Amino acid sequence: MKKYNNILVVAEPKKDVQVALKRALDITQFNPKATITFLRVVYDYSYDLIILNKVKEKPVHEDIEQTYIDHLEKIIEEYRTKANSETTILPKVVENKDVGEAVIDEINNGKYDLIIKAANHHGVLDSIIFTPIDWYILRNSQIPVIIAKDHEWTEGGNIVVCVDFTLKDHVISNVAMLREAQIIAKLTKGQIHLVNSAPVYLPSVMLEVPHYSPSLYEQSVVEEHKNKLLEFAHKHNIPQEFCHIQEGMPDDVIPQICRKLNAKSVFIGSAGRSGFMAALIGNTCEEIVDDIDADLYVLNSKTIAK
Repeated sequence: MKKYNNILVVAEPKKDVQVALKRALDITQFNPKATITFLRVVYDYSYDLIILNKVKEKPVHEDIEQTYIDHLEKIIEEYRTKANSETTILPKVVENKDVGEAVIDEINNGKYDLIIKAANHHGVLDSIIFTPIDWYILRNSQIPVIIAKDHEWTEGGNIVVCVDFTLKDHVISNVAMLREAQIIAKLTKGQIHLVNSAPVYLPSVMLEVPHYSPSLYEQSVVEEHKNKLLEFAHKHNIPQEFCHIQEGMPDDVIPQICRKLNAKSVFIGSAGRSGFMAALIGNTCEEIVDDIDADLYVLNSKTIAK
């Protein structure tokens, strides 16, 4: 089974704690020979002031880039004591006005196995949301994305894989997420749990049908989901006691089960919607990110197809 050998970490400007770098170092404790690229996307508007002076443009670019490199080096030194001596941490600075675009370009041009970005905290109540940059990365990344939260990442933690059987296409997604979870489980000696929700959509017209029992209908839906979950688990050698199913919507069921299991990592597929459809329908991973105290591993269709 492969390991994460080349990890891209997105630096968070003006943050005292670099959560994504911490998580990358946690992972490399189990894979010491990995390489971490600590990426900072910058655009200094002093570039625009010397755009007409081509003689000075290159030295100014080099000076500004070196300033940011020096800053990244200082941050790396702060975290170096937590790194294995065999782990390589490389600072990298790229110039771009669009952070999301720059990160995706770096992924496409490099040979990375994993990208880690810290969750963004916003608002008076310190809620966690996905910014437009986060969504751009989640929708376009061709490698798994970790949205890391600031919590301790210990050996032997529970790992949740959120499986979905509503569409045939989701079968491939389920297997892809399980394979990625197995990598983390092997590295950390963690235990994989499969979680599935069973939403019950009861057509109102059926309520008027004589002798129709809504409770029996709900029971049959849950039973069908349970059978599919156990069949999937048996096929992939997951014991039945590590399979969890509950009636309800995913954004309600997943956080409840994750809290019960004290999950440290949660794997979920992203529909990768964009534009109007994203605003209209939303996405389960956006809905649950605020309600789980665990790292969110997101795989989209590009990741799975790769």
